[in-house]
Amino acid sequence: MMSKRLKVCLIIVCLFKISLSQDLHILYSQNTNGVLLNCQCPSAPLGGMEKRATFVSDWLKEHPNTLLLDSGDFLSFDGDEVNDVKMLRAMDAMNYSAVNIGDQEFSNGIEFIESNMNLSSIPFVASNLESSDASKLDVPQQQILTIAGLNILVMGVIDSESYEFYSRIYGDFDLVVTDPIVALKKIYAQARSNSRIDIVILLSNLGYDQDEQLARELDFIDVIIGGHSQHQFDRPLVIEKTIITQCGKNGQYLGHFVLQIEKSILTAHSGELIPMELSISDDEAMLKLIAK
Repeated sequence: MMSKRLKVCLIIVCLFKISLSQDLHILYSQNTNGVLLNCQCPSAPLGGMEKRATFVSDWLKEHPNTLLLDSGDFLSFDGDEVNDVKMLRAMDAMNYSAVNIGDQEFSNGIEFIESNMNLSSIPFVASNLESSDASKLDVPQQQILTIAGLNILVMGVIDSESYEFYSRIYGDFDLVVTDPIVALKKIYAQARSNSRIDIVILLSNLGYDQDEQLARELDFIDVIIGGHSQHQFDRPLVIEKTIITQCGKNGQYLGHFVLQIEKSILTAHSGELIPMELSISDDEAMLKLIAK
């Protein structure tokens, strides 16, 4: 028979292992494309910031260890300034943990950025955008988020060709898009030298093909939340050791996955897409904000 002392030791060991194991939830969006409201159309009655706000608020009450992230292109493609001001206010109200700068964030020109985006409380990130002294956009290259005792390094990248599409329309933004691999290596090395990094998340506006290339070339990235190509993966993919995911377009789905972390090492994951359906109640404050 097992002695009392041995039983106690085994219980202590089990409790110790449990204390070292943590679940980190991530909710993510991409390519909202300036779509503010659920279309309530018969073919695909999905999406809407009024639905997303309700879902996120309810989710956070039950899952406090959650990051809310966006990989970019939340503004409209064609530069609808009135609409996009409302989208900025809506994103502000939802308290995102980090938001990548996508090419569509330049769709209203530099004056819009200076008067609206720079005044926003959204924690933007842009890892491969370098600005000159004359640039009117000043965005951190990284965000280090601390949650449940974990240090999460969040970086974000943008595609050079997509960015140049808008810079040709509106003139020089005094910004240079650098090679994402070079930029990410440099930022990761600097972050590691300054503090402990447990998980690395990349918010990408490059498109799936380039995301896959990054996963094969950079072994320090744990998760790539993609965008731009507007893929929709019901379950996250794994390339080498990197988890890659996208949740489609127009805010129809909110992505979710959970990372199981033991001793600061990612050991398991699972994921799903959550439809923003009509059955989700409307957030009244969000409806008022959009209606203004």
